[in-house]
Amino acid sequence: MSEKLDRMKTQKEKAEQKLRYYQHQEKMLEHRIPELTRKARTHRLCTRGGMLESFLICPGELTDDQVMELLKLSFRQQEVALALAKMIHDLQEARNILDPSG
Repeated sequence: MSEKLDRMKTQKEKAEQKLRYYQHQEKMLEHRIPELTRKARTHRLCTRGGMLESFLICPGELTDDQVMELLKLSFRQQEVALALAKMIHDLQEARNILDPSG
């Protein structure tokens, strides 16, 4: 009986040790999520900034305020606003098709 109890205690200790290990792994992965999200956002911003600059003449000469004014003017145009609304609508429809419960 004592032998069986010792084996069970040993198994319990090993299971608790594994649990601590996996809890630690989970905590480490949770800490990486913001970092990876930040990296993805930075990549997206750089990519899209590059796309914008490809349309500008002498982008280095324009100030941030001038670029912002140009973007405001562009997005005020009805054609652009409608195109953007359609893109967003299409994305939402596609998501609903892929995940009808959501």
